[in-house]
Amino acid sequence: MDSSRSINKSHCTPKLTCGYAHVGLYDVEARQPFIARDRWGSPASSISHARLLKGGSQHGSTAEKDRFLCYWFHTPGGGQGPVQGYPIDWSEGHLMVRLEPSWSYHKLELIPPTDTRKTEKNIDRQYKLGELLFEMYMQMRPEFPLSWHMVGPRAADSMFYIERREKP
Repeated sequence: MDSSRSINKSHCTPKLTCGYAHVGLYDVEARQPFIARDRWGSPASSISHARLLKGGSQHGSTAEKDRFLCYWFHTPGGGQGPVQGYPIDWSEGHLMVRLEPSWSYHKLELIPPTDTRKTEKNIDRQYKLGELLFEMYMQMRPEFPLSWHMVGPRAADSMFYIERREKP
């Protein structure tokens, strides 16, 4: 399915930036990232992921969201406190990628929690997508150290400080 039919272009853009904190969606099938635009007086990091899609709102979602891997990009000072109880150094930049062990973005289906083999394979696929996103942001040559993390539904599902790189 073509992303352009799902994306709300008034709220997001396909142009990555390291210039401001934002939420983003990654279309797994089309291999295309989209990020919230920096406007409307509220931070682009506080817009809901569903808002980036046609039919979605700040408080309600849409089934189209199940096609997109969600993530958050934080510039230095763009966050506060621990994530899932894990301490984060908010004086640096961070890419937080949502990890959904039981949801396959490739097949658009729920994986039963009892199917350990499929769940592990799915986590590996999502990890590779997170790695790809991190590389896309590193190509933007951020002017600050950047780390990436995968944040699952529980702290035990999460992976923190997978990789950290200094500014080039």
